[in-house]
Amino acid sequence: MDLLQIGLNELGQGYQISPNLIACNYCQTEYPYEKQPNEAIARMKEHLVTVHKGSQQALVALDSKYNTLTTKQKELLLHFGSGEKDQEIAEKFEVSPSTIRHQKFTFREKAKQAKVYLAQFEAIFSEKSLPEDNLLPVPDAAGIVDDRFLLTETEYAEIVRKYFEFSTGALVLTVFPKGQKNIIGILNRIVEEFTMHTHYSGKEVDEQLKAIYFDYLLIKRYLIDYGFFTRTPDGADYYRLD
Repeated sequence: MDLLQIGLNELGQGYQISPNLIACNYCQTEYPYEKQPNEAIARMKEHLVTVHKGSQQALVALDSKYNTLTTKQKELLLHFGSGEKDQEIAEKFEVSPSTIRHQKFTFREKAKQAKVYLAQFEAIFSEKSLPEDNLLPVPDAAGIVDDRFLLTETEYAEIVRKYFEFSTGALVLTVFPKGQKNIIGILNRIVEEFTMHTHYSGKEVDEQLKAIYFDYLLIKRYLIDYGFFTRTPDGADYYRLD
């Protein structure tokens, strides 16, 4: 999901609409849109609820380095979105109603700051001055960085579309690709299944990778070799890097 290209409404509703397709922001699920738009939107809304627990939940829990909310702030936002009264929320968090009201005020102030910054950014950086196709970030622990890592967002989207299957709602790698750029492309997508700044045991990593590809040890080795994961020397602790 390119946060510079997607509009605020699209980000909030959880999907994007093109002339022919409606696409989920959080996975590769797409539905034909042109002939039966109302049906396509209804199917997408149902998909967001059944697979991503709704558009609000998916957005608040967005696994991105740009989502800087704390766990408690995320919980509060979801409670605010549920329509609960301040007193009810205060009782659940074991704080005073005034604390909840202050938190609402803080969220509003942050929203005002973000709105001003967004206006400033858009006023300075027109679409013509921005790169037409940004490069994917290179893992901090990648070691030697060469042309293999010069992967554009368009190239990445094509790789994901070509090598992954999403029909069951889960990420499945259909075939391990040839070529270093293709491999780096699939690694970028696979590592998104792991939460940043979270430690995993070797067993936990194996279990998640098994669900994606049968040769999970191959995937794990590439994730480490290419700097997407770091681990302790004994292999007991794995950590996803930015």
